[in-house]
Amino acid sequence: MYSIEGSSGIFWFLVANTVWLAVLSFLVWQNNFFLKKLFPKGSGNFKEKLEQILGVIKEMEDLKKGSVRYFQKAALKRYNPYQDTGGDQSFSLAFLDGENNGLVVTSLHSRTGTRIFAKPIQNGKEGSFKFSDEETEVIKEALLS
Repeated sequence: MYSIEGSSGIFWFLVANTVWLAVLSFLVWQNNFFLKKLFPKGSGNFKEKLEQILGVIKEMEDLKKGSVRYFQKAALKRYNPYQDTGGDQSFSLAFLDGENNGLVVTSLHSRTGTRIFAKPIQNGKEGSFKFSDEETEVIKEALLS
């Protein structure tokens, strides 16, 4: 009744099914291991874990809102404003917060001395003091950073 060819086919069918069953068993075991690590016993239920995660997310959002007022952008430009001195020893430095408010500090170095100026920046534009070309450049660079 049974031929050699038919029993060989059944044998390979059983081997393939056994391998497939082993692969599926391994995947189920991996999934179970992952879920046990994600939700360990004795450390609270899913609802408590979710509330903890949501609490951390809220704290991060509060920090993000508060950090708008800290300096977040900066740029520096060194240059030589005078022809009679050597080197780029003068500089302009811009500091901006998240709302593009801040200040620009300029140091002008000459043979007779060094002068330092600080001017406010409001919404990325000059306030009550006019900016030099170098200060305008460094502010634009800070806005892009």
